[in-house]
Amino acid sequence: MTAPIATFVIPCCNGAAHVGATIRSILAQDRQDFDLVLVDDASTDDSVAVATAAGGSRLIVERHAQRLGLAANFAHAASLARTPLFCIAHQDDVYEPGYLARMVAALAADPALALAHCSATAIDAKGNPIAAAAERFKRRLARHAADASAPELFRLLLRGNFICCPSVLFRRDAFEAVGGFDTRLSFALDWDLWLRCTRAGRRIGTVLEPLVRYRRHLGNATRAATHSLRRFEEELAVLQRARDEGCAAGLLAAATPIGKALRNNLVNEAFEDLLAGSKAGFAAKMAFLDAQTPDLRRDPFVVALRVLAKGGRAGVAALAACRWLALKAGLG
Repeated sequence: MTAPIATFVIPCCNGAAHVGATIRSILAQDRQDFDLVLVDDASTDDSVAVATAAGGSRLIVERHAQRLGLAANFAHAASLARTPLFCIAHQDDVYEPGYLARMVAALAADPALALAHCSATAIDAKGNPIAAAAERFKRRLARHAADASAPELFRLLLRGNFICCPSVLFRRDAFEAVGGFDTRLSFALDWDLWLRCTRAGRRIGTVLEPLVRYRRHLGNATRAATHSLRRFEEELAVLQRARDEGCAAGLLAAATPIGKALRNNLVNEAFEDLLAGSKAGFAAKMAFLDAQTPDLRRDPFVVALRVLAKGGRAGVAALAACRWLALKAGLG
């Protein structure tokens, strides 16, 4: 075999339910010149046994005796890659067979790219496709990003994190040059990395084909962080820092507002609370928005959400229609 061009590194913690499917999808790639590594963060389930059964002799396993946490485990996983390219493969996602070949080709076509990403299809815990509003919005932003310069990408990323982290194929030298993941973060570490990368003038390649199936389910870290509001606290801090650094670098006008990206996430998740019948979750997100981004209280999206939320089932149906129209028009 030729020397491997890439490494799939899987940070794992109690991922026995899905990590086998992830590994099998990686092993089914059209290109086979890659290393495969599992970095287990002190799992208490059968993650390692399931992964080993699926990966066989192709899989290298590193186990931590004590838990590092998501961010530190991601950073450690990245440090294990010795190939020119690497992918941080999440423990519950699925890769299409053409993923690696297509992403390597994208990076080879433009040596100036620091990384490349592709579109993703949302699936539920059983692997069934989900018509997720977030993925539609991300695809719209991604289409604008396809031919954008680094400064344009930076400004686009301030509108929303349209890059699906497990879809990214990194150039290892570029990743190291911008400092890798900020381990002080626990949720928005990927968004922060894309912003730092583009602020430094590094370009990002966009492949519009959906080559990854991204699993949305109640057990993943994203849902837990959303429920506790830690996600939104961290996103706000990342966006504020990026805005300030972008202004200092001349990429943004002074006092550029950053609220719309946070608004999009908060409004969407608050609406999901309404759909699920969680009045407490809805109220908590609205209280957070009032306290942390008071300039958004009169935002049309926020006003419409509050007014229609009082209308019971009819109001929720109207909100669903409004969300569909907003996504269709590319507004959020």
